[in-house]
Order: sequence, then structure tokens, then C-alpha cells
Amino acid sequence: MKITILVDNYVTSLTSLRDKLMSEWGFAAYLHDYKILYDTGLSGNVLLNNMKSLNIDVNEPEYVILSHRHLDHTGGLMKFLNERNKPIKIIAHKNLFSPAKAKDEKGEIGIGVNFTKEDLEKKGAELILIDSPYKLKDNLIISGYIPRNWGPSHTGGLIDDIPDDMALYIIEKDGIVVLTGCGHAGLENIIEYGFKITGQNNLKGIIGGLHFMGLNEKRLNDIISYIKTKSPIVIAGTHCTGIDGISLLKQSFSSSFKEAGVGKEIII
Repeated sequence: MKITILVDNYVTSLTSLRDKLMSEWGFAAYLHDYKILYDTGLSGNVLLNNMKSLNIDVNEPEYVILSHRHLDHTGGLMKFLNERNKPIKIIAHKNLFSPAKAKDEKGEIGIGVNFTKEDLEKKGAELILIDSPYKLKDNLIISGYIPRNWGPSHTGGLIDDIPDDMALYIIEKDGIVVLTGCGHAGLENIIEYGFKITGQNNLKGIIGGLHFMGLNEKRLNDIISYIKTKSPIVIAGTHCTGIDGISLLKQSFSSSFKEAGVGKEIII
């Protein structure tokens, strides 16, 4: 299975100069084997530039999965749809159109979606809103709402608990691969719920934003200890994992750590 990082906070390879890749605050990834675009980044400009540079046809994806409603994961959707000439299925949480706010040193800011249901329908998109686990294929399950039964949420700087935070579970012969946008539901909850709804008990890999930014040292150590009990063979932190968080993962999981960043291909 091949996953290409299309939008990330970071450009981590010198080949970005050759390919003229761009980065921005946000996340998007493409699952080639399943023709799934997972999130769309913030602006749409970066997503489209990088798809073109990496020779991924904008009409190739058959599904868009939105991990949650925040603008840095949904903001590129309309520009992506504007460039296509064929319909597509979009799967998101039923909370997609609820207002969303964050708070920084300057005060509150709206970070909800920049489109309506009618906007999507005008572009020929079929919007599927879910709350409970949704089986896209026999080995692909979208989590729906992730219960916070095994650990704390990662919602620092945000006004609500982000009930729409969803993960994608890919079931392979030797365990599940977890793809997450920001990991607001909390890593233990995301993984344990994945085990529960897939019937698996082995974590093969976890890729995506883990929202380590803003966590204290004790919480970070707890997460690292937890992940070590699962022995994943691939772990790649992107976006809101943060520079310090990515460095911690590299130090803690030298054999399974994979560098992410725009344009990186992760083969599992």
C-alpha cells in the first residue's frame, strides 16, 4: 500500500525544489491503492499544485474522506472539486457544518468549513454524513465518532471537543494501519476503538496528525509508552504532531519511524 503526503506543514526533502512542491498549515494524503483523498489541506492551491507536480490526476480519486470539519483539513475541497469533471463521493461526520472555533494569542477565530452542502451538490458530489463506523470496503472502515474511553482528547486551543474527529482504519493481514487527520480524539482512543470495531488486536502503523503540540511532558511520555506496547512497524507524525513531537517519535521509534512532509511516499 502506498500513501503520498500531499499537504503538510513541512517540506522535508530537497526534491521539493525539483518538483516545485509547496507546504501550508494543514494535511492531506492520497491512498493510491484505494483512490482515496484523505483531507484537502487549507487553501486548495497547495493540494492542486502538489497533485499536479506528483502526477496524480485530479480526476483519479473516487472518494474524499474528511477527518473533521476544521478548515486546515477541508479548506481545499471546493478548489479540488472545481478542477474535476466527474462526480465523487465525500464521506464526513454529520457534524461537518457545525461552527468551529479556535483560540490563539489574538483571541477566537472561526475555523469551520468554507462551503455548504448545496455547494458540494452543485459540483456533482455525493455527500455521505456518518456518526457510527462506516465500512467503505471490506478492509476499510471509517470510525465515525470515536469514544473517549481509553484516554484524554487532544483539543488544546479549541473551543469544543471535536466529536467529528474520525480516523480511517485499513485492515491488513498483520494488523491495522490508522490514518488520522489531527488525532483530536486522543491516540489511545483512536487505536483502541480501531481494535474494537475491526476485530483486530495488532497495530501495524499510524500515519497523520497526532496533535502533540501543546501537550506537557508527562502526557507525551504516556503516549510514547502506550505506542511502544503496540509495536507498530510504521509511525509517521505529520501536521499538528509538531516539530518537537516528530523529533520525539524519531528518538523513540528509530526502526519504525518514517519521515513525512509534502511529497513523501510511505510504503506499507
